[in-house]
Amino acid sequence: MDTKHDSSRRAPSGSRHAGTATRTLLVAALGGSAFLTHAQSVAPNRYGTPAVPPVANDSALERQQKAAAEAQRNQDAASRRAEQDRIGMAVDANRQRLEADRARTERQRAAAANPAESERMRQEFEQRRQAAEREREELERQRAASEARPAPPEP
Repeated sequence: MDTKHDSSRRAPSGSRHAGTATRTLLVAALGGSAFLTHAQSVAPNRYGTPAVPPVANDSALERQQKAAAEAQRNQDAASRRAEQDRIGMAVDANRQRLEADRARTERQRAAAANPAESERMRQEFEQRRQAAEREREELERQRAASEARPAPPEP
């Protein structure tokens, strides 16, 4: 018996092509959705002329000079702030050092053996206090000079 051409084993004549058509339709549907997904990720008008960036009126040299001037102003401002911070910290350190010296001197004077030693400690403290006051005044002069220094002009 010839099985290749046995019509009893075949599906009805329309269903053989119907299965192929169903598979084709399924592949087309899946392939079509994949194509649509891919098509959405493609940039529109990718073969057209690119968008022209806005042209500035300044030349490259002028932009570079402006950027350099701005960087210089920023650096000068940062230097001024750093100087002000340094002076402020020095004034605070001077004040704290003087307060600690005052407290130490008062404890030592209270424990002094006689009034003459206590008076000597007071006079030494007074000299240190005057030196600290002169240092503070010098720092204040530096601060005033720093603040009075003119800022670089704006362009």
